[in-house]
Amino acid sequence: MDAAARKKRISERVDARAQALDRLALEIHARPELAFEERFASSSLADYLESEKVSVERGAGGVESAFAAEAGSGGPLVAILGEYDALPGIGHGCGHNLMGTAAVGAFLALRDTLDGVRGRVRVIGCPAEERGNGKVQLMKGGAFEGVDAALMYHPGDRDEIDPLMLAMVNLDVELLGKAAHAAAEPYDGVNALDGLVLGWTAMSALRLLVRSDSRIHGIITDGGKAANIIPDRAAARLMVRSPDNTYLADLRRRVLACFEGAAVATGTEIRPTWSDVCEVVSTNRPLAESFAENVRTLGRTMQPRRLADTHGSTDMGNVTTVIPGIHPFLSITEGPVPGHSIAFTDAARAPRALETMHLAAKALAMTALDVFTEPALLKHAKEAHGNERRAVVP
Repeated sequence: MDAAARKKRISERVDARAQALDRLALEIHARPELAFEERFASSSLADYLESEKVSVERGAGGVESAFAAEAGSGGPLVAILGEYDALPGIGHGCGHNLMGTAAVGAFLALRDTLDGVRGRVRVIGCPAEERGNGKVQLMKGGAFEGVDAALMYHPGDRDEIDPLMLAMVNLDVELLGKAAHAAAEPYDGVNALDGLVLGWTAMSALRLLVRSDSRIHGIITDGGKAANIIPDRAAARLMVRSPDNTYLADLRRRVLACFEGAAVATGTEIRPTWSDVCEVVSTNRPLAESFAENVRTLGRTMQPRRLADTHGSTDMGNVTTVIPGIHPFLSITEGPVPGHSIAFTDAARAPRALETMHLAAKALAMTALDVFTEPALLKHAKEAHGNERRAVVP
């Protein structure tokens, strides 16, 4: 069977499972779960794989709501990644209900097509992309061991092959003061909220001076317990982003200085906690070109990134730092719709979203097949990855 016949077989196998994949995507959409709590989504996808006679490792990499499965033998190992966590308040406003199902569909279609092909495919269910850097934990736990290339897609409002995904780090900042009666003895208190607001104001002033490709934003998570009590605790969660790791490090220092200065000014104690860094996604050009060509044969055309656009951040950046990988966007909407919105949540269960999920499953499986059947592709992907890594070393 030649490559064209195998790709035709992949499409047929995805189509044969379309109804089951749609059911999974809609059920996960209807039961959104936050980071590391994705028990329904993870178990539903794992159960479906097992119904297809696949041996599944639940709790892969030591992460409870992760899973992994492998098929094939010999040759290179390609990982196909899927996410399924949701956002607080708006559910699947990033379309992750479609990503885990597409990954499972791609894995099964490829498994059914590997007779006579040297190569292994591993599907990895990846929790906690929105918060928690789940892939970083999976990498530490060995879930990516031996992987030669990592493939995934993300729902969007545009077919974009190389979206700019910024490096990002979270700062949880806590200010501690002293409680007192706000009317009777306010002078006996130390106002933690005043310290936080003063630091927030300094941070807002800093944003005017930040490079236009970088971002600082966040929320206040604790502003006190009652209006008649001087708050003895106030807290915020901030996100600091940049496409430049060196600049991100300097921006971290400057953001923290805003709150350190405010703590000195108000007599409060500051307790900052930084998360792991989400790295910039390094799109691997040979793999991206293979994916784009497969999408083209399926009737859609991938576009390059628009220079003014950024698409937030993802722990897929940490994967592409060490493994050749791609993270393209495929549109699930008829026009521009902002991500992380109720409108995008609604779009993620619409017929176009399900059709795009099928296309994504096919294109991911076909691209993995290209890695198995075209030795030059993996060679060029690894060479490009080496060049990309050397380009970002200070």
